[in-house]
Amino acid sequence: LDDAKAAVGTLKALTVRIRVRAGAQGRLFGSVSASDIADAVRAAGGPELDRRRIEIANPIRTVGRHQVTVRLHPEVTATLDVDVAGS
Repeated sequence: LDDAKAAVGTLKALTVRIRVRAGAQGRLFGSVSASDIADAVRAAGGPELDRRRIEIANPIRTVGRHQVTVRLHPEVTATLDVDVAGS
């Protein structure tokens, strides 16, 4: 429980950016998955996250800032801001 609470502070301080292929209107070719987010968190210097603990409320199919929920412990959840940029 203490580790999960410490991870919440680490996740809030992170800036997670994901670069994906996007069309001219800002729509992605496909969508951003939980595995993509877990890899981006690890690349940004964050903790190792299990992709099954990342909850994406609505599929991420556009560029911009999105919020996802991470279940770190049955009693602890964190909200993570993900910045999706097109390439």
